[in-house]
Amino acid sequence: MIQTLSGGVKAYDPDTGKQFWATPLPGAGNQACVAPSVSDGGVGIVAYGASGMGGANGKCDHVAAYDLNSGKELWHRGFKVKYEFNSGKELAVARAGETAVITTDREQVALKAADGTKAWDVEKVVPSGCNAGTYTGGKNLIRTTSCVQGDTFTGKSWTEASLVDPATGKAEWTKRFGESEAEIALSTSPLVLSGEAKGVFALDEKTGERRGKFPALTEKYFILPEEDGSPMRQVAGVGDILLMGLGEKGVAKGESKTLVAYDLNSGKELWKAPAANTIEYFPLRDTGSDRLLAYVTEGAKRPKLVEFNPKDGEMTTVVDYPEELRKNMGAGAWPFWHKDVLYVSSAGAGLGGDSYALVALPTTAS
Repeated sequence: MIQTLSGGVKAYDPDTGKQFWATPLPGAGNQACVAPSVSDGGVGIVAYGASGMGGANGKCDHVAAYDLNSGKELWHRGFKVKYEFNSGKELAVARAGETAVITTDREQVALKAADGTKAWDVEKVVPSGCNAGTYTGGKNLIRTTSCVQGDTFTGKSWTEASLVDPATGKAEWTKRFGESEAEIALSTSPLVLSGEAKGVFALDEKTGERRGKFPALTEKYFILPEEDGSPMRQVAGVGDILLMGLGEKGVAKGESKTLVAYDLNSGKELWKAPAANTIEYFPLRDTGSDRLLAYVTEGAKRPKLVEFNPKDGEMTTVVDYPEELRKNMGAGAWPFWHKDVLYVSSAGAGLGGDSYALVALPTTAS
């Protein structure tokens, strides 16, 4: 079990929690900013930069790779980044297979995760008239790109989406869409795209053929795609159902958060979970079953594992977790399912400290 913390990377025995190794980030005073969950080939990738002052966002302009068996650093390098807003999100890492596409506002490269050498030329794999594109990793590597024929301002414009072979950069399929229609992948498996022009829609990830459109989604809910090269965290596909943790628009007081279920083939909204401004729904991926499961936190209440009826969205509590989990979990907790155990990692925890950095939780009531 590998965890990226603010100051470095740790490995644990998933059964006992025993620490195998801990390796700090290169240099002094650096903090992690991006860490894709993909670790093919036994190699982990972490982006980092100098820590911010007084709680401000730090820089994000370096990438390091680690051997996940030993914790040994394999390589690290810096990237050109324009710090206009100093958001700590100036660099994106789209990881799929044994390749990582690194993108900043100044450069873009595709690197082999194992040694940091060039995997393929990002400029040579896109058609003439198209920009280098936005890459999103995960189970698939998806590229969305904007294209124009003729003059930049008066010519014909469109967007394209491609399923990319991580090893070669070549497209296994490419589909063409209208201008600003396919701008970023919210999820790469199932494949869900978003664009300013026509909202959110799904494609068959193997063929690129159209599935459902979700025209009302952007009218009713806030969509906040990840800008770090990874799919949205609060999105999961189970069979033909898409689960999305979203914020509702048009709420009088504060932000109301909910979980919404869609039919991936028709685009129909099936149901939504009870909404509240203190609640967070984290739909769980890769559970090995067709159950609709989510980890739920709600203010001062105890965290819990819940299951939803796929037909009407009725929510049933599977496990209530102890109060100490809520009190001692650091900021930015994210759940991961592995072999019927729910692991919750705290992104806000440091290499030391008293707060829980990682916990293993049961998924059945005792």
